[in-house]
Amino acid sequence: MEQRSYEFELDRIAALIRERGATRVGLQLPDGLTSVAVSIADEIVQETGAEVIISGNSCYGACDIDEKLECMVELLFHFGHSSALFAQRRILPAIRDATTGLRPDENVIFIELRSTIDVKPVVEKAAAEIIGECVGLVATIQHVHELESAIEVLKQAGKAASISKSLRLDAAPGLVLGCEFGAARAVRCDEVLFIGSGGFHPAGIALYTGKRVIAADPFTRQVRVFEPDELRKKRYMVIARALDAQSFGVLVGTKSGQYKLADALAVQRTALAKGRNAYVIALDEICEEKLLGYAVDAFVNTACPRLVEDLVAFKKPVLTIAEFEVVLGERSWDELWP
Repeated sequence: MEQRSYEFELDRIAALIRERGATRVGLQLPDGLTSVAVSIADEIVQETGAEVIISGNSCYGACDIDEKLECMVELLFHFGHSSALFAQRRILPAIRDATTGLRPDENVIFIELRSTIDVKPVVEKAAAEIIGECVGLVATIQHVHELESAIEVLKQAGKAASISKSLRLDAAPGLVLGCEFGAARAVRCDEVLFIGSGGFHPAGIALYTGKRVIAADPFTRQVRVFEPDELRKKRYMVIARALDAQSFGVLVGTKSGQYKLADALAVQRTALAKGRNAYVIALDEICEEKLLGYAVDAFVNTACPRLVEDLVAFKKPVLTIAEFEVVLGERSWDELWP
């Protein structure tokens, strides 16, 4: 197991299992960490004697809890994401479980997977890409505890840095999620240094805040730059393709953390009022293969707003709600990016 890279908190997991008296638990990990799932399961069995069931379903974020597995176990350990928006987004029944006495949210335990990798080398490398004298600092949950160390490195490179807290999240300053960039918006700098892996988070920050983003990956020590104008141009092209659409498939995510039926029905009513046809379609997984057969001109996604970026090359336009409002003249192009 890559113990050197992440804190898997196995001692805490074992202690919680014993404390709750759980005899069957579930594990849900992102795709990139499924290789360690059986090692974690082995250690839990050895330490607690509990039965372990590993989720083979998606694990895109705190909005993507494996609720079917949750019903099969007494505790579900969800790895790699922050619980910051979990309570706000998830649709939960008000009643407690008759067996455990717990609410559904109390059955899900978040293991944030704080990284043990030193961020200083890649921050030092990223400093050369910073154009101005001041940069805003943000990170994923794995690296947010290292932001103060990053500030010291930037000072030595002659760069001032600032960290802000999102007004929407009860979380550490500088934390960004895949769909929530309040900490990047609030920081008083023209560009952002993102510490984390992959392009999903920095692309979203650039797209939705309009700020140039330098992305520093502590694991690969690679540095990439994301320009907002280039990313927004792709979205403008999708909107332009949808301007003549006469019928829309309005997509509702059935995962409870992404379930927004009221928004979908509002989109449908708006389309009908404008003389367009609209049909509400409920899906668990929103992907290209699931959309191929529908005889509509375009789609409107009401689940995770970032899903449209995965479908940018799809033969039919897939829009966010705000982009749909631009198509129907309910919002100006200038108001698309708040």
